[in-house]
Amino acid sequence: MFLERDQMIHHCDLCGSDQVREKLLEEKFLYGSGDERVTLSAMVPVFECETCGDAYTGEAAEISRHAAVCNYLGRLTPAEVKMLREGYGLTQDKFADVSGFGIASIKRWELGNQIQSESADNLLRLLRMPRNFLLVQEMNNAKPFEPKFKTTISERTFQQAKEFQLRRPAESNKAA
Repeated sequence: MFLERDQMIHHCDLCGSDQVREKLLEEKFLYGSGDERVTLSAMVPVFECETCGDAYTGEAAEISRHAAVCNYLGRLTPAEVKMLREGYGLTQDKFADVSGFGIASIKRWELGNQIQSESADNLLRLLRMPRNFLLVQEMNNAKPFEPKFKTTISERTFQQAKEFQLRRPAESNKAA
């Protein structure tokens, strides 16, 4: 099954022809390994040269395959994670502050470089509800935990500890 777009796109890398057409095809691919290996399918854009017959896919196909894997695993897709964040009008940095996720994780999820864990996905889904989002925001804006020490030390002791250096063992004189 395929849907053809009317628009010609770029030049063929193989023969240089400008007769390259984009087609949307259903692609079946394997996911997983061993006994857990399954066949998934995704609608992917394929570029086909009408002159030499060469066909290839690009980044959009990878995005479609990744979304198929996310759907199979029951996880939000990168586009859905980004839509959640943007729905609250937040930058990735601010979303990290509010949600408690690391900024690097958010970037990896939105770019499709990594699929979030089941527990992270569950929290993301809960954050789609504004009441939950506000609750998490309040929890993460609370005063950060600061350890309390039972023993206080004087400034003099603290300074001595900073300046402390181990002494080198004295060289023993060998008797001749």
